[in-house]
Amino acid sequence: MQAKYWTYREMWDELRRLEAAHPNLMDVEVIGQSREGRDIAAVTLTNQATGAPAHKSAVFVDANIHAGEVSANSVAMYWISWCLAHYGEDTQATALLDQHTVYLVPRIALDGAELYLTTPARFRSSPHLYPYTEPREGFVADDVNGDGHILQMRVPAVDGGYAIDEVDPRVMRPRRPGEMGGQYYHVFEEGRIDRLAKTGELPEFAKAHPARRATMDFNRNFPIRWAGESGQPGAGPYPLSEPELRSLADFIHQHPNIAAYAALHTSGGVILRQPSTGDDTVLSQTDRHLFSRVAEMGARVSGYFAGSNYEKFATGHEKVLMPGAADDWLYDHFGILGFTVEIWDLCRRAGARGYGEFGVRHLMRLSPEERTEDERKLYAWATREGGPDAVFPWTPFEHPDFGFVEIGGLNPKFLVQNPPLHLLEEECANVSAFLTGLGLSTPQLIIPSIRVVQTAPGVFRVVAEVSNAGFLPTSSTDKGRELSLCGVCAAIEGDVEVIAGESPTTIGQLDGYGSSSMWIPPGEQRGYVEWVVRGEPGTRVDVVFEGARAGRVAQTIVLDATMDAQDA
Repeated sequence: MQAKYWTYREMWDELRRLEAAHPNLMDVEVIGQSREGRDIAAVTLTNQATGAPAHKSAVFVDANIHAGEVSANSVAMYWISWCLAHYGEDTQATALLDQHTVYLVPRIALDGAELYLTTPARFRSSPHLYPYTEPREGFVADDVNGDGHILQMRVPAVDGGYAIDEVDPRVMRPRRPGEMGGQYYHVFEEGRIDRLAKTGELPEFAKAHPARRATMDFNRNFPIRWAGESGQPGAGPYPLSEPELRSLADFIHQHPNIAAYAALHTSGGVILRQPSTGDDTVLSQTDRHLFSRVAEMGARVSGYFAGSNYEKFATGHEKVLMPGAADDWLYDHFGILGFTVEIWDLCRRAGARGYGEFGVRHLMRLSPEERTEDERKLYAWATREGGPDAVFPWTPFEHPDFGFVEIGGLNPKFLVQNPPLHLLEEECANVSAFLTGLGLSTPQLIIPSIRVVQTAPGVFRVVAEVSNAGFLPTSSTDKGRELSLCGVCAAIEGDVEVIAGESPTTIGQLDGYGSSSMWIPPGEQRGYVEWVVRGEPGTRVDVVFEGARAGRVAQTIVLDATMDAQDA
């Protein structure tokens, strides 16, 4: 497995190489194009010899929905390679591809990510002009000194809100109330004023308002509690307005066997689960249990923190928490158990406080002194462990708009938002362990027994039992049970006449072993069907059980005088 940051061309070359090397395990298709015409890849992993992809319960993973979160794409590519390289050698990898299907879109923000990787630019999702139809004048982020990075600028100013830290002069601490007599600075992102109006000379900060040229946020564009630009910056003109997301939504709709979901993001070192709308009591007891158990498994195998979106992100000030997000959409509209994985935690590495551990509300209560203390830890760790490009010293520069400034700070791309390259493989391996466990948690139908008894010449009673051997129920969640129209169905296929019972017939949803209790028999985990059929002795028929998210299982039996399929 190779842990690296992949450009668009490198990614596609690697996907095609892996597909050619593993034709029975991997398929790559184009499901749409980005705004700039780049092909969106979707990968299917499963052992075709053990069943078609659509006949197995599936986990769906997408990555890099935000342009700068390129380590999410790295994890996706690494996991694909891991599954293929370890198939037939590792019990988990083999079971995953033999018994389940993996669907994976390794990069959504193709246009923005390509610029992120090949230029100094940074974008939320897409580089296209949004929310305005014409460029506005104002401040734009830019590599003004030409060093290949967009860092921080500190501009000397009497009214500045920051001062150089007395302990570590690389750190800028907040200016204290009433503080006087020192050198103070404005501190903000490296960039320049883009003037479009033809005016005379103006004060240096007169046009320093953000120009907001490319602020589209793909993960606020899903049709769930969508808030519009006024309610949520970056939401887009209407839900699923972006071609990348329409392609993603179509793919999800076309694969009803998806029973679990993971969205790969950065950063925070945390596995986020439902709910987003309140504390855990807004979930049913069943779904609270399922989400918590799987998130706890993820925390154990990855070393990440785990908690709900509400627990980690809610501040108490928002009207709606993160409207238009993918994980909320898949749960609320489809009932799919889903998670957001925030890769990489610089704060934890440095011994500082981060939201993944404490939550945003706790961080809001930190004093300026505590924040400065944590900032010192980040600089110290970055200097010691981050590599040669982790910290940039404050360097003087004569700015065309602001005069004398200094440019420097922490590497925003490959220290703050993503791990340095030498630490990337560790993150990839840790998150891959969770994705494998999530895929193995999806439903799995088995047939514990089939009994055939001849009740009259040429007449046979067939009783077949089905069980869900997966952790999740066949509906994925309790919410999925509410939303679904039917559950597992059964049919008997062959040259016989059904004279009692129905084929096909509905059995309903089955619990997984994740819902089992030490005090109640597993009646809700198993189901059975009974038919009376007329046919010639020795006739071979197939008993089939299948469900949209449960997959398909079939067993061939012979109409004989007395037969128990467990012994056949």
